Amino acid sequence: MTLATTILDEYRLAYARSKMDAYEHRLSIYGGFQTFLNDTPNLIPGYADLQLGKTYQAQTVSIPVIQRATYSTSATRACTKNTDENTSAYEDVTFTTIETGFQMLKAQYKSNNIQYQQDFNRKMIDVQRTFLAALDTAALTNLNTNKSAVNNADGNPYTVASNIMVVPEEDNDLFFNELGSIMLQNDFDGFYNVVATPRVRALIRELTAQGSANDMNTQFQFDNYSLAYTRSVTPATGYRDVVYAMPTGSLGYLSWIDVDSQMGNRSSDGHEWSTQMLPLLGHNVGLLYSSTCASKDSTLTGLDATLHESWQFSFDYAFINAYNSDSSTYPGTIFRADFSKT
Repeated sequence: MTLATTILDEYRLAYARSKMDAYEHRLSIYGGFQTFLNDTPNLIPGYADLQLGKTYQAQTVSIPVIQRATYSTSATRACTKNTDENTSAYEDVTFTTIETGFQMLKAQYKSNNIQYQQDFNRKMIDVQRTFLAALDTAALTNLNTNKSAVNNADGNPYTVASNIMVVPEEDNDLFFNELGSIMLQNDFDGFYNVVATPRVRALIRELTAQGSANDMNTQFQFDNYSLAYTRSVTPATGYRDVVYAMPTGSLGYLSWIDVDSQMGNRSSDGHEWSTQMLPLLGHNVGLLYSSTCASKDSTLTGLDATLHESWQFSFDYAFINAYNSDSSTYPGTIFRADFSKT
């Protein structure tokens, strides 16, 4: 006789006793979105009022602006009245809806090494990562679409092609020193936000390490910049980095929650609307919770009629830029540079 028939089945460690999947749910870097988010109070100090003022989804939103004007001058004084005047306009804000979510089937956790709350917590991280990745991509699309079509520093020092400054390899090290002068040539002075591909971080760490004890001190370049990084843009073949630079107060991000979620409505068939703060995202979103009976036998055999819960997170968002009354004449606030490998 042996004990072979009663040997223990495979041993499984309790899920809570390891962190094996911690990096499976890791976040990326979302510097494009974060820069828009941080710069919003500088561009639109009243952004909170604007978001609250929108009362239904189809309602249009606009921001009043005054266009720049060049007044006529004269070499003599006269009794004739000056008639130069400003022109006002409205800048429309276009919102886009984004939604994602997940389901929970309570019955499948009854005999499972993964418990309900453990799975729920991981799904909440995945929801936020999904939103962040989508918004960062949208932010970079906005930057590229709205990069300045006019650059008064074209050719001095960098050639501009397709509205992109091409920085030769030999000039990569001192680009941020030149950037301040390029901005001044376009009448922008002050503090600048920079969104760049991750390898720029390596370049900056190298340059900031070149202090006063080195043959060439390159630390001086970075006093006026707020640096952020993103993986949402890929350098073209032959280039090592992409850099977007803009003066503070150039970018804005607005979000809006649907009316049912704002009102906290409930239906008689298991639907509940509410608002939910997503801390990784940085603002509230709308939440539609549904609880009903459903056939989920395809998920787990035996769940022919089981409790099905659904969490649907959504909101409307808009990326906006500083106003430019004539982008073909006046430099915009967003400048792009590509660092060449040659």
